[in-house]
Amino acid sequence: MEFNTLQEFDKDLKYLLKKYRTLNQDLDEVKTILRKKPDERPPFSFRIDNLGIETCIIKVKKIAYK
Repeated sequence: MEFNTLQEFDKDLKYLLKKYRTLNQDLDEVKTILRKKPDERPPFSFRIDNLGIETCIIKVKKIAYK
């Protein structure tokens, strides 16, 4: 599975890492979960359809690392 980020995301991530120290761990955890079971889990994530592409896009709305 391949994870791509936008330049805007990378810029925002750099800023948010100063405020949320576990953000990188949170993102790693989300990637691990999506590799094992690539499916949406409402209400925290959902699939984006009708984009005219074959790949699956899942938008994650809320994550937290404990």
